Amino acid sequence: MRGKDLFTSKIYRRLWIPAAISSIGWALSDIADAVVVGQRMGTVGLAAIALILPVYMINCFFAHGLGIGGSVLYSKLLGEGRSRDAVESFNRVAQGTLLLSVAAAVLGNIFIVPLLALLGTTPADGELFEATKQYLTILISATPLFYFSNLLNYYLRNDDNGRLAGIGSVVANVADIVLNIVFVLVLGFGTMGAALSTAIGQVIAIAIYMPGVLGRAHILQFSRVSPSFKAVFSVFRDGFSESVNYLYQLIFLLICNNVLIRAGSETAVAVFDMIQNASYLVLYIFEGTNRATLPVVSTYHGEHRTESKKLACRLSFAYGGIAGFTIMAFIAAFPQAICALFGVTGAEAVGVGSFALRIYILSTAFAGSQILMSGYYQASGREKSSLLITSLRGGFVLLPATIVFSLLPIEYFWWLFPVTEIIATAIAMGFLGGKKPEKFDPERIYKAIIRSKDNELGAITASAEEFCEKWEADIKQTYFVTMTLEEVCLAIMQNGYKDTDDILIDIVLVAELDGGFTLHIRDNAAKFDPFSLQTNKASEDDFDMNAMGMRVIKSKAKDFFYRQYGGFNSLVVKI
Repeated sequence: MRGKDLFTSKIYRRLWIPAAISSIGWALSDIADAVVVGQRMGTVGLAAIALILPVYMINCFFAHGLGIGGSVLYSKLLGEGRSRDAVESFNRVAQGTLLLSVAAAVLGNIFIVPLLALLGTTPADGELFEATKQYLTILISATPLFYFSNLLNYYLRNDDNGRLAGIGSVVANVADIVLNIVFVLVLGFGTMGAALSTAIGQVIAIAIYMPGVLGRAHILQFSRVSPSFKAVFSVFRDGFSESVNYLYQLIFLLICNNVLIRAGSETAVAVFDMIQNASYLVLYIFEGTNRATLPVVSTYHGEHRTESKKLACRLSFAYGGIAGFTIMAFIAAFPQAICALFGVTGAEAVGVGSFALRIYILSTAFAGSQILMSGYYQASGREKSSLLITSLRGGFVLLPATIVFSLLPIEYFWWLFPVTEIIATAIAMGFLGGKKPEKFDPERIYKAIIRSKDNELGAITASAEEFCEKWEADIKQTYFVTMTLEEVCLAIMQNGYKDTDDILIDIVLVAELDGGFTLHIRDNAAKFDPFSLQTNKASEDDFDMNAMGMRVIKSKAKDFFYRQYGGFNSLVVKI
């Protein structure tokens, strides 16, 4: 167990840090619009931004659904050693994303006035209508940028390129914040300036991401593939269990905006928008933690490392919980400062805003827990469980509760948030609390760890031979499995650990249902690909017996695949 803890903890930390930084950047970028517009235009500007949030949710629904579903499949395929299939899947998803986003941008601009009416504003609203229209026009036109930026971010993280993904998102979000200040506060462009800064930020992000998919220095790359709407739909269907929350949020926002406008005018809508934006500071941390968790868990799922998956889940709660609770405590302690930040002024408005913020914070611990569990189930191939969690908190509980609370006096409306999250959490625990049986028989998985260069390998090889015989491998197949295990581990120990005795080689051998065997090896050696060994003929002086063994394995194996993942060497051989 010590070896598994070492691998998983270090891999997770390496992915979580840039994901957390990116999440803070996204949160600051998303609230920058509300902050600078609120400072410049007051409650009218905040109300305009609140009204366009449903369109933002539509974009998130499709962009994150494709990104999550596609990147989880990508990691799973890499974990199984199917790199060609992984790259092909990425390119098909990229094609579908581009076509969908362009169509959405064209149709959105054609029907922008009816869309604005649906959002809750008409030309009769004067300043509010114009402010909303200016923002929405640019937001819709930039739809392809938003989709593609999010797609690349997800895939880069799952391609062990979280550092580039983090840099791209942070730089883009900083640019967005700076441009917001320039366009809105300095130049006075209003809501149009806020939307324009966001669009430019997406362009910057894509430009930074592109080196991660261009050239041959990495697995993820662009290539020509035949379009497949079936494949794209399948990926979106898998990501639907996570992204459907944005669809529920769309309906929720439409209801709330209309209810609050009727009940409390623009001030109530502005306070509601402030809460929505303040929530980004907390919930984006949990969603960013999910971005770090998804590739780890989906990779382990493909490698049948159940205990490592569970450890990654525990780490997500530890890291996400500490960061999330820190921000929650700050908001609860200084609600007046949050109100001032968003331009909510006046004794009455600040009183309502401070009260609403503190009530809302009560819900975030429950919301964060559900976000993390939903992501874990998604990456573990349990899409239905993930969909249940998301649907409970985003739709089945939230929407009826919203209707009930809309009938109460406005001061009670803010209790909607904690009531919804608590009820949704309780129901989810009731349905998912029981232990679910593993879909794959754990008896078909052999595990071992090498921690020294002593005689451990011989005992492990003997155990592996017994394992193969148990699952009815013939003599030839058993011999090749044990030979592969021995030759690969010897090559790693002799070439990867030349300057250290700190050896840790984690072995998982899987008896597949089709009669084949898959060998997964992860080690903490210096970067070393055993299949890169070269040798000359046995009659020549520089003959390398280890390289000859790897040469035989390459010729006999069904498939083999090496990559550096999370700072460690990962190897898959199908036999």
